[in-house]
Amino acid sequence: MLYDVLISVLLAEIGILGAGLGFIFGHAALRQVRAARLRPDMRVSMDILARVLAGSPDPPPLPRLPLDKAIEAVAAATRSVDDAGRARLAQLPAYVALTERSVRWCTSPRWPRRLKGVRLLVILGAGHTTVPLLLEDPRPEVRSAAAVWAVNHPSPQVTTRLVQMLGDEALACRLTAQDALIRMGRHAVPAIIGHLSEAVPAALATALLVASRVRDSALAGPALEHRNHSDPAVRAAVAQVLASGGGTDGVEGLEGFLADPAAAVRTAAAAGLGALGHWPSSPLLADRLGDPAWEVRRAAGLALDRLGGPGQLYLQRALHSPDRFARDMAQQVLDRAGPGRGRPTPAAFAMKRQEE
Repeated sequence: MLYDVLISVLLAEIGILGAGLGFIFGHAALRQVRAARLRPDMRVSMDILARVLAGSPDPPPLPRLPLDKAIEAVAAATRSVDDAGRARLAQLPAYVALTERSVRWCTSPRWPRRLKGVRLLVILGAGHTTVPLLLEDPRPEVRSAAAVWAVNHPSPQVTTRLVQMLGDEALACRLTAQDALIRMGRHAVPAIIGHLSEAVPAALATALLVASRVRDSALAGPALEHRNHSDPAVRAAVAQVLASGGGTDGVEGLEGFLADPAAAVRTAAAAGLGALGHWPSSPLLADRLGDPAWEVRRAAGLALDRLGGPGQLYLQRALHSPDRFARDMAQQVLDRAGPGRGRPTPAAFAMKRQEE
């Protein structure tokens, strides 16, 4: 009796497994058949879209395609298109229909449909009056997708909202906003300056890190206003902004940060001076070779190495320092590229002679 039950259960499981596999392979086969049936219309659509982008007058209408295939064709056509080409595509009835459908989806009470609408508008490059509102959407998935759309639409309203999103409760939104602002570049500078100039800016360290990646000298002044902030992470971020912008104020600020009580700030300052190639700071960097924190010593040594001849000279001098930390770090840096790397250049010898 038990044997019969086990056999029945086994046969049922085999039947269910077979049905599942049959459904999977059948679905795949149907997709292949559908793709083969639609392939000629897809080729025609791609050809028409290419002619439209090339400026051909009076193109024929696009073949009627299912929604997913129409989106696929338009996405392929808009992958690397300029504003003029996008304007030509916007005259096509099929493009207009897709845009209108996307806008309707963006106003849906169902968040998955709003998300789908935003993503389609990213492909179409449309939605200038619709998507900015979704930067305030209650769902983080929709806000994040709207931030992706914002990269190619850097209006003052959009950039200001993206800076505010740096303090969003959802990690995905914060990361997407950071990426969007960095990719916007100079278009994001006014909004970042406005945020840094607030009395108590939210997500200050994150905003400063974004400013350091934007690399605009106009950001150095607003960043310096926070050089005495109580949070070491903020001061370290200020140092990174100064290193990215350069200038006299930036160099002086970085030199001042070399004496900061926080090791992370001293590390950022040393790395920044090395990145700027400011060789007159070599003596100050050489002093940091004996810093109590290993990461500061290493940053100072690498910075001196990047400064060329003057930095090499100070590394050579550090080999005879009474400070064991300074000797060890100088030796490590000079040994990075093998023997002879630490030999001072003629310019360094000339500087040494002037000192003597």
